[in-house]
Order: sequence, then C-alpha cells, then structure tokens
Amino acid sequence: MKVQWKREPPSRAILEVEVPAEDVARGVREAATRLAQRVRVPGFRRGKVPRAILERYVGRDEVYGEAAEELVSSAYRRAVVEAGMIPVGRPEFEVPPLDEASPLRFVARVDVTPEVDPGPYGEVRVQRPAAEIGHADVDAALDELRRGRSQLKTSPDAAAAAGDFVLIRPTAVEGTDRFQVGREVLVELGSGSFPQEVEAVLEGARAGDEREAALGESGRVAATIVDVRRRELPALDDAFAKAVGKVNTVDELRARVREQLSGGAARRAQDEHEEQVLEAVLNGATVELPASLIEHEIEHLLADLADSLQRRGYSLERYLESAGKDLPGLREELRPRAERRLRSRLVLDEIARRENLAPSQEEIAVEEEKVASELKQDPSRVREWLAEEGRRDAMIATLRRRKTIASLVSRAQGSPGG
Repeated sequence: MKVQWKREPPSRAILEVEVPAEDVARGVREAATRLAQRVRVPGFRRGKVPRAILERYVGRDEVYGEAAEELVSSAYRRAVVEAGMIPVGRPEFEVPPLDEASPLRFVARVDVTPEVDPGPYGEVRVQRPAAEIGHADVDAALDELRRGRSQLKTSPDAAAAAGDFVLIRPTAVEGTDRFQVGREVLVELGSGSFPQEVEAVLEGARAGDEREAALGESGRVAATIVDVRRRELPALDDAFAKAVGKVNTVDELRARVREQLSGGAARRAQDEHEEQVLEAVLNGATVELPASLIEHEIEHLLADLADSLQRRGYSLERYLESAGKDLPGLREELRPRAERRLRSRLVLDEIARRENLAPSQEEIAVEEEKVASELKQDPSRVREWLAEEGRRDAMIATLRRRKTIASLVSRAQGSPGG
C-alpha cells in the first residue's frame, strides 16, 4: 500500500492512498463471501451461493460496495498509523468506482491534532496586581452586614426612590406571566430584579397611586401602590458587633472584616494574575484549531450550560426563549470561549511536555481525597469511579495544567529558578 499525505490549515490532513490490485481482488472475494452468509438465495444454503449467482441476485454494485467500504476503512486506518497522525474528527473520503483488476486510489481528508508552538513563554513577565483594602471597602462591607440585619419600615407619605421597596397589587396584566392580578408583589427599586419599565414607573410613587407600565411590544401591567417601605439599618455599635461577629467592639469587628476582605482580595489578585499570565502566553503562541475540535468543545459548553440550568429548575429551551436567542445563535456566542479553552489546554499541555511537568503521586492522592470529600464517598470507591471512562486521566491532565500555570506565574514574577 502506498501513502502520501500533507497538512493544510487549519490542522487538516489530506491522505492519498493506493491499495494494490491484488488486495482489491481479495477484498472483492471476501465481500462476496460475507454477503453470501447474509443473503438468502432460493435453492442455496447460506454461504454456499456461487458468486456469479449472488451477483445476479443482489447486483454487482452491492458486492463492490461491500468491498469498497471495508477496503477503504482498513486502508485508512493503516495509512493514519503509517503517517503518524492522530485524527480528531471523522474523515471525508473521495472514492472512485471499484475495479477489482486495478489498484484502488482514494483520498481521505480529516482533522488532526494541531501542531502547537507555545512561543516565548519563558520570557513572559507580568506584574502581580495589588490587593489593597481601603477604609471605604471596610465601610461598604459593614453597611452590607447592617443591611442583612435591617428591617423594612412603612413610610406612609414617602415618594418611592432607588433602594426603596414598593408593594404593588396588579389590577390588569397582559402579555406576561411575571405578574398576576390581585397577587401583591414587593419590588425593590434599582435592584434589576424586575423589568426596568416597571421599576422606572414606580419611582416617585406613593401609597394609593395607580401606575401602569408597558412591557415589550404587547405586554402591560397596571397596579395599585399598596405601600412604600424603606430599610431601617441597625446602629453600628458594640451590640451589633457582638450579634454579627461574636466580638466585643466595633473596632474588633472592623478588624475582622478587613482581614476577611484582604483574604478575598488576595485570592482575586492571584486569579487575575494567573489569567493575565495565561493571556500573555496565549498571545505569543500559535495554534491552528480544526473545525471539528471547536464544534466538539461547543457541544461540551452547551451540555455544561444545560446541566447548570437544570440544577436551577430551568431547561435550555426555556432559557433560549427568555433570552430571545436561538440555538445556532447561542453556539456562535459560545464559539470564542470554546476556542480559548482549547488553545489554553493545548498550549499548556505542550509547555508541560517541554518542561517535563507532571503532578506527583502525592498530589494525585490529595486530589482524589478532595474529590471523595466533595462527593461524600469512600476514597477507595472514588478511585474506582475515577478509573472508569478516562476520568482519572482527565483529573491528572487538569492537575498538570495547574502545575504548568503555577510554573508560568512563578517565571512571570521573576522568581528564582523561574
């Protein structure tokens, strides 16, 4: 068998394969034998039908079609191994009519694993962002704690403003299932929890007023203002500090809040720094992503979205309807994210290969324990579960990428040995 192949962008291989005439003839004979086992011809036992009679009964094209399918499939598998490529999609074939007395020459086109040039990743330098917490941040967090302990008090003569709560009783509803006639609803102005048209029309309203808002092209809601309520925040004093923070004074509460905010800010700064380093590395890398790989990743993202929506009691169809989208549009919306995820994985895997980075057995064991804890399962059972369907390999690949990112971040900061 002769094989010639070449790559073409993006990460696609073209194979020209020639199957010798003697292999073609043998393939036709074997196809006829297989058909004779499957086809019942009156007057003959299965497998005992002479080829000439079989061809008159089913047609020569049927025999040749059976032969061509097996010949092309077998030759393609051997050609891929000989070329040393790893297909990542289904091949497309150009196969001429079969002649059992002549060689079979066909062309196969298939997406293959991309070639990855990670670029000058060792030269990337990115300064870590500051993780500073100011007095205003602490004050805002304390105000949030106070809001969590606040009470809503009726303000009989107040005109509703941003931050107020307006209790409405719908009197007419059209074109929306968000409101029901007679069913009272509490709307927080400025929260964005309700249609913007509703919140806007309620600004300045007082108890007893009538208001109406248009919703979309044909919807509307009319309502009576039952009540306007405002938050009454508890005093920021030592009693409040004891109630929410189990500390004795406001100063101690402020110190604890600052410590918590500092920890969160440090984690966000770390995440931001890792993202900046990865982005800089990816900007210097070259990867040609095959179309089939991108489509496969989009399917994964769609499945993740559907699972997330299902956990919240929604379906993908309902989400699309409420967002005014369709499935093709959503797929295109997810495409940039799919491409970046693929580029990230491929580039990190190539860097890990070049740098000989891999998680240690101890690190793998720690991750297995973590998975077992999250699933609330016995570690031995979790290890068995991970061994199925390549889950453990996927976990190790994730750990390897984390280790690679840590190495890149260390170099980006100019750490010794980086």
